Amino acid sequence: MYYNPVEFGRRLQECRKQKEMTQEELAEMVGVEKQHISRIERGVTACSIDLLPLLSVALQVSTDYLLMGKSIDKEFTRTQLLSIITQLTMITQGL
Repeated sequence: MYYNPVEFGRRLQECRKQKEMTQEELAEMVGVEKQHISRIERGVTACSIDLLPLLSVALQVSTDYLLMGKSIDKEFTRTQLLSIITQLTMITQGL
């Protein structure tokens, strides 16, 4: 696995369009120029580590998805959380 700026840009553009957001609106939300978003979407400029979480929050998508195209398995995460809650409950009852 490696970072591919062209694929990152494609996913960024896809997420932005799903939110019916313009490049200018997204740029304003994350504090950059519209041209910067355009260059990232075209794969001309790589996304900085500082900008990544801002884009993730603005588009309500995981950083894993933007970087690598991996979606979070919500059911697996839910199962893990329930297991942790159960374990913590058992621990606190034993105190």
